[in-house]
Parts: sequence; C-alpha cells; structure tokens
Amino acid sequence: MEETQEVATPKKSSLINNLIKVVLPLALGIAIVYYLISKIDPKELWEVLKDANWGILLFSLLFGLLGNTIRGYRWSLFITPLGYSPKISNLNYAIYGGYAVNFALPRAGEIWRCGIIAKEDKVPFTKLFGTMILDRIFDTITVAAISLIAFLCNMQFFMSQLEQNQGTFDTIIAILKSPLLYFAIGTAIVTTYIVFKYFKENFIVRKIKGFLSGMAKDMKAIWQMKTKGRLFLYTIGIWGSYFCYFYITFFAFDFTDDLGITAGLIAFALSSISMGVPSNGGLGPWQIAVIASLSLYGVDKLHATAFATGVFAVQSIWVILCGLFGIAMLALKRKKE
Repeated sequence: MEETQEVATPKKSSLINNLIKVVLPLALGIAIVYYLISKIDPKELWEVLKDANWGILLFSLLFGLLGNTIRGYRWSLFITPLGYSPKISNLNYAIYGGYAVNFALPRAGEIWRCGIIAKEDKVPFTKLFGTMILDRIFDTITVAAISLIAFLCNMQFFMSQLEQNQGTFDTIIAILKSPLLYFAIGTAIVTTYIVFKYFKENFIVRKIKGFLSGMAKDMKAIWQMKTKGRLFLYTIGIWGSYFCYFYITFFAFDFTDDLGITAGLIAFALSSISMGVPSNGGLGPWQIAVIASLSLYGVDKLHATAFATGVFAVQSIWVILCGLFGIAMLALKRKKE
C-alpha cells in the first residue's frame, strides 16, 4: 500500500502542475477579456463587428501565414551552420503547429516545435533549443527597434500627451530617479556573479553553464555563416508581414481606417510587446495593448474593444487552423515514411 502511495503522489503532483500551467493562464486571459467587455452591451459590440469589412479581415490573414512561413526559412539559417539540414517543409509545419500549441499551453509551442524537428529530422534537441532562443533574441531586438521607430514617429504626440497628464510624467521621472531602481539592478548583477562564481559545482549552475557554453559555440558557428544578408532579409520579411497582418485590419473598420500608419505602428508595437506576456495565444494582454493604443488616438472604448475582440478572434481561429494543418501534414509525412 505504501509503495502505491509513493508512485501515485508524483503523478498527482504532476497532474496538478499541468493543470496550473494550463488553467491559470487561460483563466487569467478570460478574466481580462471579461473585465474589458463586462461594461459593454453585447448587442452594441455585435453591431460594430457586423459592420466590419470581413473581406479585408480575411485578406489580412494571408500575411500572418506568410510571416510564419518566412520564419521557417530563417530558422533553417540558424540550424544549417550547426551541420544539420532539416526539411524546410517540416520546419514550416512545426512552426504552424507550435503557434497552435501555444493556445493550449503558453510557451509550450516553442518546446514542441523543437521536439518535433528533433524527432523528424534527427537534430539534437539541445541544438534546436539554442536556435529557438536565438530566434527569440532576434525577435526581441526587432520589436525593440519597431517600438523605438514608433516612438520617434509619434514623439510630438506623446510629448503633448505627457504635458496633458503631468501626473504620469512626474511618475516616470520619479521612477528613473529612484535609487531603488538602480539598487535592484545592481543587486541582481552581483547575485548572479556570486552564484556563478562560488556555487559553480552546483548541479543546476553546471547545467546552465554547460547550456550557455554550448550555445556560445553554436552562435559562433552561426555568426560565421555566409548567409547573413538572407538572415537580415528574412527578419524584415517576417516582421513586415506581421505588420501588414495587423495594420490591414485598420481598413476593415470605419473608425480606424483614417488613423494612419503611425498610429498603426504604435498599436502594432504595443501588441507585439504584449505577446511577451505568457498567455494562451496572447489572450488578454493583446486586447489590453490594442485597446490602450487605439484609445490614445481618440477611439472610444466600445469601438476599440470591438476592434480588439474581432481581430483577435479571426486571427486566433486562423492560427489554430494553420496549426492543425501543420500537425496533420507532419503526421501524414510520418505515416508515408
């Protein structure tokens, strides 16, 4: 009886952990969306959505698929210098499927796609995981650049907003001047140094150092590749496609079609940053970011919420359908082989 209990406990604990990972982000996302639409009449919301140009919304979806397809080609550029040549089609299907998996379990899609390619194309998982992190680093740098461009293009607008909201401006200045901010940053740096310097024989520290060392070697090999130009072009292609994927939807609604490309850039930058928050496909944080950015340009809460709700719903269904297609194609290819 005692042995049975010992075996069952870890399983029960694992089940609870998995439920927490799945249920909590989903519940949080649903709670955020509910909060956003709770004070809005569903009939009014539907009236706004009903008047949208659904042909334009559907057309925009092609650019989302294009961006994810180019991402597969860019991923191959990271993998090839390491001595492996996975099939481009497998990389694309894995990326489509990975985004669908993210709707079930936040951030699991990245692990899933590495695992699928490791199995299908016999590439070591640790190598793939390193390229995936590099892929995300490139994305982070690109989003930072887009955000900076968006801010510079809208600097006069933001300065006028800050002047009208002196309290917000004072809060930002107070945070930047606060010694606590720099003390926290310094403490984090010193703590990291001490852990890696004096606890280097610790199992977890050794694992992290081993992974970072291996990744540094892989990055060196990637840096020496002869296709840096293609890497740059693919990155522009990915994020140019994603911007079109988002901005074209502005023309589906009469209250956003005249806001202009700079407003679209701000909304796109904020929505891209929001995707860094672990959630089911962006559910919750994405809507908050889009509604906030549209509100800056005078769009009222009803219309901003309708836009965020309609666009997110259409794009989410598309991502899931493309993901299921990718998973099905990988399964069919495995069956044929």
